[in-house]
Amino acid sequence: MRRQLAALGDRLKNWLSVAGDLIILNLLFILCSIPVITLGAAEAACYTRIFRILLGERASMPIAGFFKDFAAGFKKATLGWLIELACLAILAGDIWFAVGYSEPDNTFFLIFAIVLAAVILFAAVWFYPLVARFENTLRAHIKNSFLMALAHFPKTLLAFLIQAAAIAIPVIFFDAFANLGWFWLLFGASLPLYLTAKLIRGALKCEQAKPEAEEKK
Repeated sequence: MRRQLAALGDRLKNWLSVAGDLIILNLLFILCSIPVITLGAAEAACYTRIFRILLGERASMPIAGFFKDFAAGFKKATLGWLIELACLAILAGDIWFAVGYSEPDNTFFLIFAIVLAAVILFAAVWFYPLVARFENTLRAHIKNSFLMALAHFPKTLLAFLIQAAAIAIPVIFFDAFANLGWFWLLFGASLPLYLTAKLIRGALKCEQAKPEAEEKK
């Protein structure tokens, strides 16, 4: 009985510790995403911290560690994010043109743009974790993100739905969100990224990947 209580206490302590880390990461993510252009770097830094949490490498100074990872992956993650934004903006314009200006609606063009946008979003599920975990060129990260999205499509789809739900739920259920907005403020970004990392870490071989030297305590 004592062993069971001790084990339960250890689990509770671990859950509370993870929850605390996720709250800090969520607030840092929101802060660093305010310029919008830096959202990609913020996401990559979040993934780096989350993978360390999953590997049991919590830092005593998570805020300093986050900004260190933010700076380390800033160039590649930001360029990848800007490319993603540009592609999605072009496709959104194509969809608007196919529906708003074509008479009748250009169904083929509409479907083509939607499918291409979905492919880009699926690849984005993997791009930021790849930047967080591995050193590579931007071109290689982009290529590998498409390959991983295809090779692990069920995980890709589930991870995409998890992240999409975090955006869609507050919009669809706005009245409930108005009362529970504090939850989004604490976990709205970090929790979906945490669930995504848990889902795909096996595919990324995070257990075997050699982590960077942890910052000095």
